[in-house]
Amino acid sequence: MVGDIALRLYKHKNLWKYDERDVRRAARSLAAMDIGLDDMVEVVFPEDQPYEERDTEDSSAWWRMDWRRWISGWMYNEAFHKARTEDRPYSEWDEWKTIGENGLPGGLDWVEFVSTRKAARRPMSIVGTLPLELLTRAEGSWWLPRAYVDLLDRAEQLETKLIERARKCSRCGARGPLWWHGWRTSTTAGYVTMCPPCSGEKYTAYTGHLRGVPYGQMRARKLRADDYLCRLCLSSRASVWDHCHDHDLVRGPVCAGCNTLEGKGLPISLLQRPDVVEHLLECTRCRKERTLPPRFHAAVAQVHLEAEAQHATCPVRPQVRHLETTATGHVFDLYCSRHPSKQWRQEVPVLEALKLVHAFVDQALTAGARAAE
Repeated sequence: MVGDIALRLYKHKNLWKYDERDVRRAARSLAAMDIGLDDMVEVVFPEDQPYEERDTEDSSAWWRMDWRRWISGWMYNEAFHKARTEDRPYSEWDEWKTIGENGLPGGLDWVEFVSTRKAARRPMSIVGTLPLELLTRAEGSWWLPRAYVDLLDRAEQLETKLIERARKCSRCGARGPLWWHGWRTSTTAGYVTMCPPCSGEKYTAYTGHLRGVPYGQMRARKLRADDYLCRLCLSSRASVWDHCHDHDLVRGPVCAGCNTLEGKGLPISLLQRPDVVEHLLECTRCRKERTLPPRFHAAVAQVHLEAEAQHATCPVRPQVRHLETTATGHVFDLYCSRHPSKQWRQEVPVLEALKLVHAFVDQALTAGARAAE
């Protein structure tokens, strides 16, 4: 989105590209807009909601464009980060949510709010525009130019319309879930939306019959991944043969979304999904050696620290963040959420992490065997 114009992506030779002419047309339209600084309108931002109070029926809706909530979220995010660096009593921990007279939460001032976001390189743009450059505070309220508010509202409406169109199954017209949890799958010609029943009728379920086959042989065998259902989500047409890069053995056919998730997703999050761990162990060498790809070793060590590390006699388990992996081990930063000033660093040696990986794989294989009974 550039302003209230959506840019189309084109697929050419299996690569997604924008047409520069489309980008320039949208940019010219946005640049020609008359902001009208003499015609301001009051803007009411939503108050921060605890995660447990959010709409659990359609949690992916929180990723849709909602520019008022996004700006409010920027404010609360900075207030939270500020509170985390201060050694406050536990009873005062939630005070970072309190709105001050300047309209900002947690005792933030405007210069502090903007400067910290820029210093941390946190995005402050919406549809190619910079709302904080136009936002102003007067008479106890927030104000923005009316023309700019109308532009952002139109962008929201357009995105909602496009998402609704993309959610419909191209075969039966059923309405699916949103975004990457949806039914869209990448093909050589572009994206196609297809519900699981229609995908199941059209594509073959993978049964593991290529387990142990070297990835280099797939081209010679002339087996196409897009003849199969994705073995991870079981709802979209597969597009590639996923394989273990350490042992060059096939794991199975996956769709573009699941392939990106498995290859670039946060390891600590992926380990919480049994289907992903089971998929990684489709590599027969990994299964035999009771191991996982190297990028998951630090995540296994982090899971261990989150369960076992402790700050003195404090009953609250510390927050753990992976800092780096060196030749000797995996280094983590730990801090106690009840005592924000208490922070320390801990290293898990490579051999110890490997033992933890062996134990994690053994547990996963045992759980999988019980589920199969």
